[in-house]
Amino acid sequence: MKYLNKSTIIIAISTLVIGIVLGWLLFGGKPSNEHKHELVQEGQQLVWTCSMHPSVRQNEPGKCPICGMDLIPLETEYGEENPLEIKMSAAAIKLANIQTSIVGTKNPVKELRLNGKVQTDEKYMFTQTSHIAGRIEELMVSITGEYVKNGQVIAHVYSPELVTAQQELFEAFKIKDSQPELYQASREKLSNWKLTAQQIDGIIKNGKPLEKFPISADVSGVVTRKSVNLGDYVKQGSALFEIADLSRLWILFDVYESEIPWVKVGNEI
Repeated sequence: MKYLNKSTIIIAISTLVIGIVLGWLLFGGKPSNEHKHELVQEGQQLVWTCSMHPSVRQNEPGKCPICGMDLIPLETEYGEENPLEIKMSAAAIKLANIQTSIVGTKNPVKELRLNGKVQTDEKYMFTQTSHIAGRIEELMVSITGEYVKNGQVIAHVYSPELVTAQQELFEAFKIKDSQPELYQASREKLSNWKLTAQQIDGIIKNGKPLEKFPISADVSGVVTRKSVNLGDYVKQGSALFEIADLSRLWILFDVYESEIPWVKVGNEI
């Protein structure tokens, strides 16, 4: 009985040893199927890398030369890969809220909101002067911002010089057949005050000198400045109004220095 028990024990121990040896031979040299990663080896050596800087690779453990962290064995599911490539699962990408787009070239579009001031174009600003020296008897334009048309009467002026010139015209008209040059000279004298031929003929036909002479606007536009008042004495060439043609304007924008690269000739406003 003792001999049988001893034999049984020897057989059991031998079977266990043989099983361990066979198991090591069959499965010991390979990683478990449950381990999804395999250690990447370059040649016969294990590769060590940094978890923060995957571009770092060494053949032995140590410290990361960039951040000083301990190096770890390089593990991957796909063998050798680009160390600068980062792979994430679909769930990780969704949690990180990562968005991607295809790299390409296009014209950048940027909208700027700028403050500015509207200003009249200097090329379209005019000064209305008096063609006659005298006293302003009537003023048809009394406020700035009023619109006037070319040829519109804007004031009447009393001029003693023009009254005298009209008297000379009447005398020259009487002797125009014998002295046509004198008659023509008297007409030209009135023309120098910008009286039209029709106005001069009307004076001759009326037979009485006019005491108030009209001043007409030379251009059309908006009165931006008024320089005279009723009763003022003016000289020939004195400024009465400033008139601006607002059909063309300038807008002066304030652009910050950081926004200047976005402002180019031809931009839409």
